[in-house]
Amino acid sequence: MKDASRRLKKSLHRKKVACAVRPENVDYNKIVLAVDSFINIHTMSNKDFLEKIFVGAFKLIPEAEKGSFYELIDDRYVPIVSSGYDLEVLQKLVFNREDAFADYECSDSARIEAYEKYIDERDDTRFSEEMINILRELGTYSKYTSLYAPIQVEGVNVGLICFDCFTKTGFTKTSKKILKFYAQIISNFYTQKLLYEKEKKMYHDVVAALVSAIEVKDKYTEGHAQRVREYSCDIAKELQLSNSKINDISTAALLHDIGKIGISTEILNKPGKLTKDEYDIIKLHPIYTKTILEKISGFSSIANFAYNHHENYNGTGYPRGLKYDEIPFESQIIQVADAYDAMTSERAYRKALSTHQALKIISEETGKQFNPKIAKAAIKVFSKLTSS
Repeated sequence: MKDASRRLKKSLHRKKVACAVRPENVDYNKIVLAVDSFINIHTMSNKDFLEKIFVGAFKLIPEAEKGSFYELIDDRYVPIVSSGYDLEVLQKLVFNREDAFADYECSDSARIEAYEKYIDERDDTRFSEEMINILRELGTYSKYTSLYAPIQVEGVNVGLICFDCFTKTGFTKTSKKILKFYAQIISNFYTQKLLYEKEKKMYHDVVAALVSAIEVKDKYTEGHAQRVREYSCDIAKELQLSNSKINDISTAALLHDIGKIGISTEILNKPGKLTKDEYDIIKLHPIYTKTILEKISGFSSIANFAYNHHENYNGTGYPRGLKYDEIPFESQIIQVADAYDAMTSERAYRKALSTHQALKIISEETGKQFNPKIAKAAIKVFSKLTSS
């Protein structure tokens, strides 16, 4: 009897487990919608990311009939994404930061949580007549339930996502969990965006400081780095290089002479022609450039491009005498831009050449000092400068 009883219990347990995992008990549509919300989001623009995430959350919350997403812009909360609302009307509903979302628990001290609020009727004393009219036009003046969550970065509410229900009494616990989850994802997105902007600013500050350091030491290079950068980028665009390559070329061109910090001021600012020994010292600056830039995190490619900007196409350059494809293509772009600016800038020991004279020299040095493909693009770019 005991054995029979145990077998019966096991049989009932198996049936219970089987019933719990039957396919009809799993909402596959919700799973698909949730996964689809996060496909390719790393490749999207800010606007596309927010729209896709907002739509994904909206579809997963069945009680949601309308919804909107507000972003903090210049101390004002502005609607940027919506569903169900007339966006033209909704965009009139802008809140000052200090008066943000009356009737909502949305202070900076609010945790990232999904909050539910039934609006029986708005308090007219807290809104202007114009705002009341907009709320009436949107249908959010009275008799509806709002499910909302703050978007936070470093303890500051940078946005608000909210979904509104007009025909039911409220939102389920599952819907609240879904909104909280999406609010956390959006908050993480804004946090990463802020960190990126901080790193980007620090990056530009470091570059600007390095450029200033060399310009203070070498009076003849003032403005030279910026012009070489502009010329290099123009040539790279003419050659239809990718944006990422153009960005690296831009930075490398700006810093191509940073190694001159290691050269004595007497040699750098000598008014006459350099001796052979002095010129040999000047030729060390690409090595110094590489040494300095390699110490900056993420600058390995930039250091390499700047390091090789004095290598000639036919192998007669320095510091290593590389030729043809041994020289990074990006370095060869910077080289012709650098040469053009050097020729068309005035020096203590000579007057500036005209654009026509500089272009003639570039043409003559094609296949020798300069890569033919790059020289052709450079001549086209510099020719436009004279005609503009």
